[in-house]
Amino acid sequence: MKVLILVVSMTLTGSGCVLFLPKETVYLLSAKDRATQREVRQHLGQPSIVTSTKAGEALWTYHIEEFVQGGNSVWDMTGDWWCDDYTLIFNTQGILRHWTHTSQKCG
Repeated sequence: MKVLILVVSMTLTGSGCVLFLPKETVYLLSAKDRATQREVRQHLGQPSIVTSTKAGEALWTYHIEEFVQGGNSVWDMTGDWWCDDYTLIFNTQGILRHWTHTSQKCG
């Protein structure tokens, strides 16, 4: 019984964390090692920057700015702008192989 309770609580804890992940992160977690450039573009839109690595792999960067409201009221418009940067690397066949995400206050 204790094992069942532990498994259920860990499952709920893990699934609860998804509620706080940006939609881009949720998608990229499922897309790594399977999604093509076309599929990624359909989900995330046009990248901000497109370049390539020395090895000839496509390197895409997405820059997303979002206002995160502070306070407890709709009338309280305090908050900060946050900048999320996603860097994606596709192999020479166009499959997403690696990605990173950084988030910080815009400044």
